[in-house]
Amino acid sequence: MTYQNSLLSLAVFSLITAVTPGIAQEAPLEEISVIATRAEMPAQERSTNVSLLSEAELLEISAQHIQQAMSRVPGVSMQRGNGQESLPAIRSAVLTGAGACGSVLVLEESIAVRGAGFCNVNELFDTHFEQAQRIEVVRGASTSFYGSNALTGSVNIVLPTQGDNIVALELGSNSYLRAKGAISYGAADASHGRIYLTLTDDGGYRDEAGFQQQKLSWRHAAQVGQWQMEAGVTASNLDQETAGFIVGLDSYRDRVLARQNPTPEAFRKSRNLRAWLRGEREITERSILRGSVYLRDTEMDFLQHFLPGDPLEENAQTGFGWQSAMHIQVSDELDWALGFDGEVSRGELRQTQDQPTPGSDFLLETIPTGTHYDYQVDAQQAAIFTHADWRFSERFNLIAGARVEHLRYDYDNLSLDGRTRDDGVACGFGGCRYSRPADREDSFTHLSPKLELRFQATDKLRLSLAVADSFRAPQATELYRLQREQTVADLDVVQARSVEVSARFLDETREFSVTAYALDSDNLIIRDSDFFNIDGQSTISRGVEFSVSQTLSEHWTVRAIGSIADHQYSNDLLVDDININGKQVDTAPKVFGSAFVDWQASQRLRTSLEIQHIGSYYLDPTNEHEYPGHTLLNARVGYQLGEQWALSLRALNLANRRFAERADFTSFTDERYFPGEPRSVFAEIRRTF
Repeated sequence: MTYQNSLLSLAVFSLITAVTPGIAQEAPLEEISVIATRAEMPAQERSTNVSLLSEAELLEISAQHIQQAMSRVPGVSMQRGNGQESLPAIRSAVLTGAGACGSVLVLEESIAVRGAGFCNVNELFDTHFEQAQRIEVVRGASTSFYGSNALTGSVNIVLPTQGDNIVALELGSNSYLRAKGAISYGAADASHGRIYLTLTDDGGYRDEAGFQQQKLSWRHAAQVGQWQMEAGVTASNLDQETAGFIVGLDSYRDRVLARQNPTPEAFRKSRNLRAWLRGEREITERSILRGSVYLRDTEMDFLQHFLPGDPLEENAQTGFGWQSAMHIQVSDELDWALGFDGEVSRGELRQTQDQPTPGSDFLLETIPTGTHYDYQVDAQQAAIFTHADWRFSERFNLIAGARVEHLRYDYDNLSLDGRTRDDGVACGFGGCRYSRPADREDSFTHLSPKLELRFQATDKLRLSLAVADSFRAPQATELYRLQREQTVADLDVVQARSVEVSARFLDETREFSVTAYALDSDNLIIRDSDFFNIDGQSTISRGVEFSVSQTLSEHWTVRAIGSIADHQYSNDLLVDDININGKQVDTAPKVFGSAFVDWQASQRLRTSLEIQHIGSYYLDPTNEHEYPGHTLLNARVGYQLGEQWALSLRALNLANRRFAERADFTSFTDERYFPGEPRSVFAEIRRTF
């Protein structure tokens, strides 16, 4: 039986179990979700396209990399890069560059980790996911509370303001060492808070590819007069040696090549600091005002080993912003919110090269040493939005919203305009590769409506239909980091329109949800064969996602998630003289998912077995090269030594399969891969007090 048929069979089985009697169990504890409206609501009221990873599940996963947690969400096929790097994919192909981070909005405490025009594809490593209370994932469009950079999905990391004191030490393969601690203070009914510290030292399973990372977070809550206040800070520092692609068809299968690092000089350093203050108060018995202010400061330096000449990029961003909303209970049937968000930020980028470019005379001449780019961009973002939830009958409610957002860039080139060397001397062969546009201003405005109709068919079964518009503005690097003859990137907003139908069933012993969606993305920004940044490209996506959990007894639970999707190019574009219209989008597996068997052997002992599958996918737009996919087996065991001490053991890739975390193809290298880690074992001792 094919894996596709297995997923379909599991979906049918899940529908059957969702409506048949089960063994009565104690109802699960109520979870809270905030990502929809930036305000707490019971998790079972969230939209079907919102997935929640709970504190208990995150503790079991104990992710060394954010991808290990995200792989438990249907519709998410995030790929792991080297070290802490990652490439996101929510209802889309795995994306790279500015288009990747612009498509998935990364949040911590419902506040964007980076500014709207200055995202970074790896920014999830700046969040304190290792000690999160929950991770919330929106698949597809979010509500009108969020705007640009949430084209295909959003991820929100939440840390609590109180909890048990903990200290934990973890050891693992390849000289892996991680220490975690969390200390709470104060009382729940008074001023209280929590401090988190995570220290990681990873030797890396490839040559000269380790990293050290430190994260510190603080959360505090207090009643100040009529205001319920919360404050938070997260600071992180990453010092990483970076391993690049290995080259050659199926080279990831070679045990010797898989451990080699062809770019031992590559590195990434990232420093991030974010602080926020949030308050809410009742204005009347039926209205609440909520608002947040935040500050952000980020620096990152890394050697671009994937470019000829290995240039160094140094980027930074600072900024402050606010979020505000008035929540009004107009009547017992209608809740309404109106808000105003804004942000002011500055981004800086400098790209330089110290050594001559190796290779042909053409590369040596057109990619010179010195400064390639040096610019700063001042950005202002403002948005107004409205959101309403109308329960117009006992079984129906309508959720509607709209957001108007405006983003403006003021670009200042700090180097010479044009495509010369940094001293003004022209390059041979028609000019230098890198082109620096002259100072300019750009602005983008977009209206984004959303609509969802819910039908509560029974106490346990809910059906819904949603239509939405999501968008992202061009990023600064797409507008001002040009190449060859291009002097102006005349780009517009990238837009996605989606329709989805879903069903969700929940009772004491089982939970099942399934969503079918259609998503059309227009005006996508790509770099064409002339190295021009252009828009006007389109894709169409059609998919089905499901998640099922069934309690078989007090000891056994089975769970599964799955996604079946088709992503196609839908516009005429020649690549290597082949029209890719109708071709499959590269790096977009049609089938992926995971299945779990959990065994609570006793009050002290719990085990979990996970099967994770990634289907085959094409490596190029012309669909001439393909990665066959892989299936991995992971096992986790947790043992409670006493009231305060717990031990956990995790074995990843238990069958020691040879696989690629990421596969790619270029005309310069042919197939190339980030090889996956062989069998690895991690043990953690934790004390709670």
